[in-house]
Amino acid sequence: MNSSGEKNINIKKNRIYHITYAVMIAFFFVMIVGLAVKNRGQSPSEQLSEGKIAFDEGWYLEDGSAVDVGHLNKITSVIPYQEQSVYHMLPDDLEEGLSLCFRTKNIDYQVYVDGELRYEPLRRESSVYNKSFGNRWNYVPLYSRDAGKIVELRFHTVYDGGRACIDHLCLGSAAGEIVDTFTGKALAFSTGLLILFVGFLLILVDIPANIQMHKSHELLYLGLFAMATAVWCIAETNLLQFYTDDSRLVQLLSCCALIMIPIPMLLYLDAAFGFKRRFVLPVTCGLSVAEFVICTVLHFTGVMDYHETLTFSNVVLAISAALMLYTILKNVFRKRKSEVRNIYEILRTIGFMGLGLAAVIDILRYYSGSSNDNAMFMRIGLLIFILCYGISSLEKMINAVKLGVQSEFVSQLAYRDGLTGIANRTAFQERLEELEKEKNQLPGIAIIMFDVNDLKLVNDNQGHQKGDQLLVSSAEIIRTAVESVEGSCYRIGGDEFACILSGEDVTGRCEKVIDCFKKGMDDYNSVEGQPFRISIASGYALYDKLKENEMLMDVYQQADARMYENKQQIKAKRA
Repeated sequence: MNSSGEKNINIKKNRIYHITYAVMIAFFFVMIVGLAVKNRGQSPSEQLSEGKIAFDEGWYLEDGSAVDVGHLNKITSVIPYQEQSVYHMLPDDLEEGLSLCFRTKNIDYQVYVDGELRYEPLRRESSVYNKSFGNRWNYVPLYSRDAGKIVELRFHTVYDGGRACIDHLCLGSAAGEIVDTFTGKALAFSTGLLILFVGFLLILVDIPANIQMHKSHELLYLGLFAMATAVWCIAETNLLQFYTDDSRLVQLLSCCALIMIPIPMLLYLDAAFGFKRRFVLPVTCGLSVAEFVICTVLHFTGVMDYHETLTFSNVVLAISAALMLYTILKNVFRKRKSEVRNIYEILRTIGFMGLGLAAVIDILRYYSGSSNDNAMFMRIGLLIFILCYGISSLEKMINAVKLGVQSEFVSQLAYRDGLTGIANRTAFQERLEELEKEKNQLPGIAIIMFDVNDLKLVNDNQGHQKGDQLLVSSAEIIRTAVESVEGSCYRIGGDEFACILSGEDVTGRCEKVIDCFKKGMDDYNSVEGQPFRISIASGYALYDKLKENEMLMDVYQQADARMYENKQQIKAKRA
């Protein structure tokens, strides 16, 4: 049976395995999902949250008026930077082990129970921090003796006009609320980590890819963009607080990551698609750099911190996102007009458009204050983008490798002799041109010429195949001799070869080459049964710096003349 028949049988066998494995996957999936649905019980967070009491309603100001603590910045009586308090009475049947659980945003605060300070977050001071704690989860322990007592939340807002709130208020188990927070944010947090990891991989892949192909840093820019966005997304989940207990640092990380997003995004757009107008990239990147400088100066001078200058960051990000959408749409229409489209271009377009749309939606959601998760759509859009680009870049990388192999092959054809494998006449001429510019700075330069005797005789009597064999064997003898003294060897004609030596002691090295290649001929000819004897004429000449206006081409002609003299001597001895 031939190899193609065996290959077809193996393919059919593998197809059976594929189908069987797919059936196994489907069986276990249905079995496990069915059990999970049928026997679903309470999760650990639900068990820990049993007996939780909602505590959002019923808060009042000192004058007794009701207040919505979820929107402190919208209450006219709440004056920015001025300390105020809101109150609430604890239940008369308060159980032991409960905690007052709540989230705060952009306020400084303390918690009092019946006038006694019960909780105050640790405030670390530094000029690097923002003014606010940002978003912070709080768990204040309560006891059964606190039943019926008044809880006071004493606070002051830290920004004029910024959103300030106290929300997610409840009386319950601190452990249950922490587990519930992690459960609700686990997908967002893990997605951010995944994006961060993928961005890191893209940066690593860019290094060998550009070493091999010398292309633009598409993967590097994409990786930096993914990592900056992932850091922002992870910080926005607020889960890092449980690892550092420094919510001010987490808020600072979020602001800084947002500033770092536009530049790699713009550089990638330019590398992947190219901006038709050259001023687009320097103007937009310059705008991002200016935003960084202005925001940093304002932050460290105490005028406005990074959180207060988020409007500037969001404007630059919005401009970058708009430019990205415009570039992609323009590329889509250009592809459609030229009718040169494929599935990879479509996937890339979907990824970019999903990411740009997600960024716009999250910016609008942030300013509308409609959600506590400001990066929800951004994470989804970025994940879609990475998946789409990952699929399309695979094809692009394969094509790039193929193109690189083809380019290398073409380069070898241009500078390598197809029969003997050594450098050709083009390479010899270019090397002479290079040395012509450097000849006065080098200690010495020499050219050795070789001519294979009896090539026509072998071709006529034994055939061209034997003649090619004569040339290959002669080239190997010459190449071995030349490379022994670190010289370069070239085939410059049908039966002519040349060698170039440069550097120290070129005279001694020339003599060594002549001795070495003569020994190589003798060794070959001493073997019985060879189809032909190898005879090679040689001659060399040295470049003399003292000779005015001497060119390396003159040295080449001198070496060629001496090689011809040696050829005549060999013929005379034979006669």
